[in-house]
Amino acid sequence: MIVDFGTRNKKIKALFKIIKEEKIFSESLENEVISLFGDRGEKAIKILKNKRLVKLKIKSNLCFWIVKGKNSDYVIIDTLYCDCRDFYMRIINRNNDEPCYHLLAKIIGEKLNLYQEQEMGEIEYNSLIYDLYYK
Repeated sequence: MIVDFGTRNKKIKALFKIIKEEKIFSESLENEVISLFGDRGEKAIKILKNKRLVKLKIKSNLCFWIVKGKNSDYVIIDTLYCDCRDFYMRIINRNNDEPCYHLLAKIIGEKLNLYQEQEMGEIEYNSLIYDLYYK
């Protein structure tokens, strides 16, 4: 099977634009996410429906995102990094530019305000950085 990534990327960008404009996660948008991302789309939707996406704010201009998983939490930095194994295998090892389902949930959740927000103190922030560095 030949996949036209140019057309696929255009569909993905169009979907994210529609999500941002509509500001509601309708059933038709859910179906489109699943159509484009398959199992990863279903998992991302489940994260959002179960309210497992958290924005951690540090001071006024810095934030991290966390997806609360079944066995562990996954740290997301902007749309550039997730500390899950799928991100590593998909992005770093295989040079695939499609997001893991944690990043997908973050992208959709941020556009639709489907996340919890928490303040993070300096000690918690330092601990998070330490954990990321030595993981």
